[in-house]
Amino acid sequence: MIWIDVATPKYAMFFSIMIGELQKRGHEVLVTTRYAPNYTEAKEILELQKIPHIVLGEYGGASLLEKFEARIFRQKEILDLFKARGVPKVLICGAVVDSVQVAYGIGIPVVNIYDTPAFTTPKDEACPKELTAVARLTLPFSKLFFYPFIFPKELILRFALDEEQIIPYPFIDVALWINNIKKDSKNDFRIRYGLDISKPTILVREEEYKAHYVKEQIPTIYEVIPLLKKEIDANIVIMPRYEKERLKNDFGNIATILEEKLKPEEFYPFIDLFIGGGGTMNLESVCYGIPTISTRSIWLVHDQYLVQNNLMFWSQDCNEILKIAKENLGKMIDSKSYFVRGECNFDAIINRIEKDILC
Repeated sequence: MIWIDVATPKYAMFFSIMIGELQKRGHEVLVTTRYAPNYTEAKEILELQKIPHIVLGEYGGASLLEKFEARIFRQKEILDLFKARGVPKVLICGAVVDSVQVAYGIGIPVVNIYDTPAFTTPKDEACPKELTAVARLTLPFSKLFFYPFIFPKELILRFALDEEQIIPYPFIDVALWINNIKKDSKNDFRIRYGLDISKPTILVREEEYKAHYVKEQIPTIYEVIPLLKKEIDANIVIMPRYEKERLKNDFGNIATILEEKLKPEEFYPFIDLFIGGGGTMNLESVCYGIPTISTRSIWLVHDQYLVQNNLMFWSQDCNEILKIAKENLGKMIDSKSYFVRGECNFDAIINRIEKDILC
């Protein structure tokens, strides 16, 4: 039995594809996730993709104490599940602290597939030096660690892994599903929400401000919404991250607040500009070719890669964001060659896991 633990929306998308490939090869797969009333997206994506799964524990809230308490509770639930179902042969996850430390503690080989190991800066040309807390707590326990080609090998070796344990793959994760999107007017979310499809549409996504790595909730993305409404004749759409009701109270009269989780094919083909405070959706938007403005409060390697290759704008100044929006609204970009440098599938990854662990 292969255990896949899904902790975030991005990895729900990523592993939904991998799970199907593993099952085609005859592997039994146990999928677990976590859930909280204000953080529902990972579970919702698994449901949209019709992936059977078990919910164990929840997200720990904003403080480190709450996160640690939630981790302890979830780890106990994982152990109870294994007592009932049996112990898996391997754990595959995106550097989930709860599951990695349980697996290592009871002797389950750990395979991490992860793309957020270090902080960087816009102009940093050297190997990033500031490792993320999650990476520190998970990657050194890896039997195998797979990572996107854009990371320097010397960064990965800092996690006390041997060269034969670390394997780059030739694509950025989001290309797995974004490159397969076909525009189909039957999927157009704008029609479902009663928007004027003759106007351009701007999608706004909050930062994951409750994450451990975000030091403060930057107000820029909220302050720019009224300016966009005033200065640009466009549909303004907000995709909530945590609290829909707060956004409805603050912006319901000038913007459309999405009520449910949408599949990528339901919105990306119908967006003319994306303003995002997070990481994965910024990547998805750029990969699809949408002009994208990041307001993110932190810089990870992907952010640096996109900005240095002139694929994404970054600003925390409302007037500058407004200027960029006016100049780039609807101007699609060609970004495909920056996201894929070889085979964009799981064949090589699964082959290596089968050879080294499952044989």
